[in-house]
Amino acid sequence: MTKVLTFKVEIEGLEDKIWRKIEITDRRTVADLAYTILASFHSLAYHLYDIEYKNKFYDCWICIEDDHRDVELVNAVITKLGSIGLKENDTMRMEYDSGSTTTFIITYLGESDFRRGNGMHYPYVIDGAGYGMIDDITSEELKQIVENIDKTGKSDYYALRMHGRDSYNYDYRIFNLDKNNLQVRRYFQKIKYKYENQIY
Repeated sequence: MTKVLTFKVEIEGLEDKIWRKIEITDRRTVADLAYTILASFHSLAYHLYDIEYKNKFYDCWICIEDDHRDVELVNAVITKLGSIGLKENDTMRMEYDSGSTTTFIITYLGESDFRRGNGMHYPYVIDGAGYGMIDDITSEELKQIVENIDKTGKSDYYALRMHGRDSYNYDYRIFNLDKNNLQVRRYFQKIKYKYENQIY
């Protein structure tokens, strides 16, 4: 029977300011969880990612010849969430962009029964705070921007919009749950297509 899994996802160092609670079915892949995170946190989704869990690295693209880490690599695209042995309160670590890394801490909160007729509903964001991340800067650099916004009460930082060429004034304090779910619905499949066809 299909289960609905709930995860809390936080940007490392900004756990109390930028976070999401995400529901996704156990039949989805580890990669699908990553795509949901990238869409929900407004990533441009053009860098590689991996998710570390129980000393395994679930990678978006595996090339053993080019990987010099002494770790076990697993293909995130073909690995179902229901198969990895999640236990309540387990944590995973997702790193996006190895050059200017944004790190997400993912905590598994538990499961519930899947209700018939809700298949198109998932993945779904049930709660959250903070606008999201900024590509090409580190989590630590984002923390400095957030601290400056808190100090001055305004933002002087501009970032590129997702899948667009125009920029916007980044203010982490802005979060709207309905708009965030619209963002996930709009971009999840596009991000999935890009990664799984290696279009970066």
